[in-house]
Amino acid sequence: MSNNRFLELISRKLSGEATTEELGEIEEILSADAEASARFKLLHQYWNQRTNANQLSVEEAFEKLKAKLDAPINETPEKSNRPDKNLLFGVAAAASVILITGSLLFIKKNTGKDESTVQQSALIEKKNIKGVKSTMALPDGTKIWLNADTKIQYPKKFSGSTREVYLSGEAFFEVAKNPGKPFIIHLANGTVKVLGTSFNIRAYENEKFIETSVATGKVAFIPKPAIGRKQDTVFLTGDKKLRYLFTKEQAIVESTISKEDMAWIGGKLVFRGMSFDEIGVELERTFGKKIVFLSESARQFRLTGSFQNNSLEEILFYLSKSTEFSYKINNEEVLISDGSKELPQRVP
Repeated sequence: MSNNRFLELISRKLSGEATTEELGEIEEILSADAEASARFKLLHQYWNQRTNANQLSVEEAFEKLKAKLDAPINETPEKSNRPDKNLLFGVAAAASVILITGSLLFIKKNTGKDESTVQQSALIEKKNIKGVKSTMALPDGTKIWLNADTKIQYPKKFSGSTREVYLSGEAFFEVAKNPGKPFIIHLANGTVKVLGTSFNIRAYENEKFIETSVATGKVAFIPKPAIGRKQDTVFLTGDKKLRYLFTKEQAIVESTISKEDMAWIGGKLVFRGMSFDEIGVELERTFGKKIVFLSESARQFRLTGSFQNNSLEEILFYLSKSTEFSYKINNEEVLISDGSKELPQRVP
């Protein structure tokens, strides 16, 4: 196998973009080639240290290191100018540390006769702040409802054999059918692949789980694989929900009422035995006010309720009738206590 193919596969694996077939190919290489396995460990180390990297620095690093490799090799018995193996590993690491955040740029460097750069067209970004929801349509006719505190990135025009977008947050999709061009949603910790269906995805970066609920059709969820291990694809059909827990690398599939999972589209909030802490997250995103718990016990309250286009004050009022707690709504925040004492005045 060529060095370029190895770098391409490892880059896609580390960034979570590798297909099931590519992951299988990588596993075969690493198990059969000890040197490739050692290189991968070094690449993985570089990847974990990439926090402050950016697209430009990666390209510059690659070009500088590649130039050293391409320089003439004039070896003598006393001294050799040949780059050592650690430098080769460094070049591979620089090639692999290509960020798949913001505008996606995937670069494939060929050191043989044919050198080319494969670059995805610039991505358009749409972002909702807390308290704001929106709808949109993609170039292929796919309709999307974006929840509050959600970001999506997509190309101006879909090209190639797939339709790919990048999501952080929660959205409901009605995917335009095109059997010859699968629709792929990339998440921070997984991938959802469909042909033509409707489904809800919840994948906020500050939560430790992904939820996918299918209304119609069939959806394939592919978890982001742990290093050195394959992850099975999970298939879902109508009124089935998957919750994938990152910390446990566990996929839980259960029956659901898809209309409730997508109820937020119509301004409806449904809480079924949820902790007040979880409800607080929903209220904060929906209304844009910070929820502040002044007592830890209040966070653990289990509450149930269904609200259609109600105000924040109305929701808190009705919830407080089922479980006693105190609350105070200020300009930018909501104070919540377990009701055992009066709420203190907050100092601005």
